[in-house]
Amino acid sequence: MNTLNLNISDPAMLVDKATPAELLVTIRNLEQWGKKELYIVNRLISVWSTRAIAHPNDREGISELQRLIHYTLNRANSVKSLPEEYRYRWEVANDMLESRRLNLAHADPEAQITRRHVPEILLHLLRNKNRECHQSDLDEHLGVTTGRVTQLISNLEANGFITKRKHGRDNLLTLTRIGFKYAENLDKKNDTEIPRGANYLRIAS
Repeated sequence: MNTLNLNISDPAMLVDKATPAELLVTIRNLEQWGKKELYIVNRLISVWSTRAIAHPNDREGISELQRLIHYTLNRANSVKSLPEEYRYRWEVANDMLESRRLNLAHADPEAQITRRHVPEILLHLLRNKNRECHQSDLDEHLGVTTGRVTQLISNLEANGFITKRKHGRDNLLTLTRIGFKYAENLDKKNDTEIPRGANYLRIAS
């Protein structure tokens, strides 16, 4: 596996081209830490961790990042001049990744499908051709509270059925590949009839 050049001027050049495994090999081959190397490693760990935590279902990516962080912390601990802010950021990133890993480990997609209102949500997203829909429209459509909708959406996101992105004070929802598959199966079985008229969800513009 190739090693990375940590003497580049802009670490953003490595964010999308490099992998945690390549960075791990590079760190193992470092004879000594320098300020530039620490800066670039910190930037990559921060960006990759944020992406992994936000990803619907990336267990492998999370494990790979945790291996990288564990080794980097152990290696960096031998550097007396290691800035405390780096150590703190890497430990926080590892804690967040571990929390996400545990959530994914206990995720049970099959159990989510049987929950009340879940089939309606998945089928609406499917029948809107999986274009982004406003989460706020679910409150009235399902006849439940905003808090209940938020809980349902959080569980669906944690189990890899949907993705959401912030849009002002609202969220825009779409099905993931797994969510689309489950929704198609629900649609074929006609387990839940959803009105196709006035109650249709508002599609995001």
